[in-house]
Amino acid sequence: MAYQTGDNILDDHYNAFANSNTNNINKIWGQGTGNYGYGQSNTIDTVDVGDTVQASQWNTLLSRMRSIADHQETGITTADSGQLATGDIIAAISTIDADITTLGNARTTAASGNLSVSSDVTGTRTFTGSWTSSTVQEWKITFAGGDEARYFFNAGGYVQWAGTLASFTDREKTKDWENLLETRFGTFKMFADTSSESGNATPATNNTSTGYYDLGTGYSTIFKMFGGQLTYDYYDDNFVQIEAKANGEHGDARGNVGEQVTLKVTLSDVAADDGASNTDQVDGNLKFAWAYAKPNTNFLNNDAVGSITTAEVSQSQS
Repeated sequence: MAYQTGDNILDDHYNAFANSNTNNINKIWGQGTGNYGYGQSNTIDTVDVGDTVQASQWNTLLSRMRSIADHQETGITTADSGQLATGDIIAAISTIDADITTLGNARTTAASGNLSVSSDVTGTRTFTGSWTSSTVQEWKITFAGGDEARYFFNAGGYVQWAGTLASFTDREKTKDWENLLETRFGTFKMFADTSSESGNATPATNNTSTGYYDLGTGYSTIFKMFGGQLTYDYYDDNFVQIEAKANGEHGDARGNVGEQVTLKVTLSDVAADDGASNTDQVDGNLKFAWAYAKPNTNFLNNDAVGSITTAEVSQSQS
C-alpha cells in the first residue's frame, strides 16, 4: 500500500523508513557500507510482518532522525512532529520520506561543535634552518580498522594541514613563501568525499572532489598552488603541493579504502633568482601543523571511531 497522509502506519512503511529504503535511518546511523554508516549501536529494530507498530517504536524512529539531524546540523521537520503516547494512532507524516533523503544526502557532514579537533599529533614539526630547494613531509593517520576509518569520515571527520612561516629575515623570496602558505593557500582539509583549502586563490591543481573514498594505494595530487603573487613574479614557479594515499581495503571490507591515510606536503623552491643578494635562501621558522577532527558524542551514542594514532613518515629539507 502506498504511504500517504491519513493512512495508519503499516509494518512495511515503518520498516522501509528504518531499514529498507535506499536512504534509511539504520543505514545512516548504524554499520552501513561505504560512505554510509556512523557505527552507532542503538539502531532501530524492525517490526515483524503483521505486527502493530507501537508508539514507542515510532518515537525511537523520530529520535534517531533528530539525533542525525542535530549531529549534521541539518534542517528537517518530521522529528519535531511530537512524541506519541501509548495508544495514540500512528498516522502518516507527509515529510518523513523527504527528510530521511535529506539526512542521507548530508550524511558525511557534521556541525563544527560536534567535532573535536586534536592538534597534539605526532608529526607536527617546525623547521628552523634555511633551505634553497625543497621541504617535504609525509604524515600518516591510522585507525583501528577499515570500519573505524569509515565511521570517522562518514560522521564528518577530517584531517587538516596548515603551513606557516615566521621569524624570517626581510628577503623577498621568504616573504613570497609566507604569502603563498598563509594567505593564498591557507588550511587544507580532507573529508570523506571532498577536500578544501581556505586561501584566497584558486590552486592550479584543484581536486576538491577528492576525499578519503577516492584514494588509491599510490599518491594522487589533490592541490597544487604556485607563488609569485606579491610584487615578485619571478617566484611564480615555486609551489606547495598536497598528495594523499590509502593503504588498500582493510579486511573488514564494507567499502573502506584502508585504515591508514598518508599525506605528503611538498614545498618546492624551483624559481630562478632575480640576481639580488641571498634571495635564493628561505629562512625562518617553517611550521607544518597537522590535526584531525574526530566526531564526538554530543548526539552520537557511542565513540565508534575509537583510538587514532598519527606518525611522521618522513621529512626532508634541502
